[in-house]
Parts: sequence; structure tokens; C-alpha cells
Amino acid sequence: MFTEYINRILESERGFVSNRQEENTKAEPDVIEEKTATEIKIPKKYQDDIEALRDMYGENFKTGLCINFTLQEALKIMPKERARVDAFRGLISFLKGKMGITLNITSQKSKGGKL
Repeated sequence: MFTEYINRILESERGFVSNRQEENTKAEPDVIEEKTATEIKIPKKYQDDIEALRDMYGENFKTGLCINFTLQEALKIMPKERARVDAFRGLISFLKGKMGITLNITSQKSKGGKL
């Protein structure tokens, strides 16, 4: 008698679980949307630089892009007070981390070293 009671309880729980699973299969699957560069909040200190790069590359300025510049080219496009590769360190990190864009800037003084 006790085992019958336990079986009835377990059967009702199993039925409840299976109904819940059936309801989920009827729902539409989740869709993962890719973020574009316009959806990402860009800090003010990088806005001018990113806008200059976006103007230069147009619709190709998206995740997966790899940009290679010399320091002189980078300074023409994105002027900085400090004319050194390390002045672009924050921008390089932001582009790589948040937008998936690789920016390489090389300096002739550092003998082929790049940041």
C-alpha cells in the first residue's frame, strides 16, 4: 500500500515534468544576434579615433578586421599629443576586447617591435 502511494506520487511528478518539456519544445528557439560596432557603447576618449577608422574602412569596419599601421600613418589618421606607440594602447585594447578588431601599430624606432 505504501509503495502504491509512492508510485502514484512519482507518476504525477513525471507527468508534470514531461508536460513542461513539451511546452518548451513548442517555443521558438533562442536567436543569438551579433553586436555591431554601432551597438557598443564607445567611451568618449576613443570616439574620434574610432570614427576616423570607420570613415576610412566604411562597412568593412566590423568584427574580424585586422588593421596594420606604422606609427606615422596612425598619427595622421588619429592624432595624439604623445607621438609614441604606447599612446594607442587603450584604443588597441578596446578595439580587440569589445569590437573584435585587431589594430597593430609598428614603430620604426623600436626595430620592428609592435604593440
